[in-house]
Amino acid sequence: MTALIKFGTDGVRGPTGQWPITPDGARIIGQAIAAWTDQGVVLIGRDTRASGPKLEQALIDGLILGGTKVKTMGVVPTAAVSCAVQAAKADAGVMITASHNPWQDNGIKVVDHRGEKLTDTSPISDWFNNPRTASGGESTPLSDPLRAWQERLPEVRLDGRTILLDAAHGAGFACAKQSLEALGATVKAIASDPNGQNINDGVGAMHPPTDLQGCDLGICLDGDADRLVMVDPQQGVMDGDDFLWLLSQNNTGPIVGTVMTNGGLKDALGDRLVCTGVGDAKVWAEMLRIDASIGGEPSGHMMMRDGMPTSDGLYTALRIFHGLGGSTIPPRGWKPKPQAHRNVRGVMLDPNLESIEEARTAHHRVLVRASGTEPLVRVMVEGPEAEQWAEEIARTLPPVH
Repeated sequence: MTALIKFGTDGVRGPTGQWPITPDGARIIGQAIAAWTDQGVVLIGRDTRASGPKLEQALIDGLILGGTKVKTMGVVPTAAVSCAVQAAKADAGVMITASHNPWQDNGIKVVDHRGEKLTDTSPISDWFNNPRTASGGESTPLSDPLRAWQERLPEVRLDGRTILLDAAHGAGFACAKQSLEALGATVKAIASDPNGQNINDGVGAMHPPTDLQGCDLGICLDGDADRLVMVDPQQGVMDGDDFLWLLSQNNTGPIVGTVMTNGGLKDALGDRLVCTGVGDAKVWAEMLRIDASIGGEPSGHMMMRDGMPTSDGLYTALRIFHGLGGSTIPPRGWKPKPQAHRNVRGVMLDPNLESIEEARTAHHRVLVRASGTEPLVRVMVEGPEAEQWAEEIARTLPPVH
């Protein structure tokens, strides 16, 4: 059964109670991580999902069975785990989260000794086919688990700013508000009362508020606080493409986006914008390859070479504030092209579908791909009739037999 675990750059993710997002699955994954780290030190954090504590305990049991020394961090953002791994010189970190997914899902995300996502997960996956145990493991709490993350946040004064913080009832619900207030901002917090079942439920980066309730700006996070969406009173919702533009204004080098990046930003940045595959791990790899200092995805996963080892919503917001030098957000300096998105379940990916070719013939940019984190096919169409063609492609995808 262990061979059925598919481990990717974001670990594993899926419905809670379905293999491997079960206590037995988490225990086995813990043993695999222990072997991969050669019985080293592993830090564990989690978001606010109801299933988190039980999965965490099973993962700890597996890590201990594999001979690992475990340090628990409690409810923290994903980037806090990455920063703590670096600071503590640990061998790996684990975040129990399904990111922006609903509360019924959960996942196990792994970072290496640098706090970065894995580009090669085969050493972990190999263990599933050759299980073995060790001894000498133990579990203790990590002292001051947020300290390393807080020390990496930009020192930018926010006195006079009134910020609406939508924390998605997720991992950043307490620490983001405290950090903003410590920098001088007046914060009105919404979606900051997690009950285990309300994470990402019509709130946060996936569902940004339309009413700023009199605030100057809205900051919206997702379940594990690694995404950022902002709401500006004049421009409305601002996503990762907007952040790439803003951050590029204080940078002269190349900027890394993905194939999902809006073509309007490509028109504005020209050859400076280099696009790679979907996923922040791929963005990071491309940044290293071409020596870019800034990269990101439209979803709001943003990475900076001199920043945190993984994306962090609050860090991104503070870097944008720092670049503005106390000014308000300027008018959008690029013109987005119409885009439409569909997430389709119960279908198979067919890249040769007639409707895809027809949309491209009608001068639309089309991307249809299988999700790397969920059992669905993602459809993106860019062009003047994007909504019509996205709906047609979604409708004609062949059902799973």
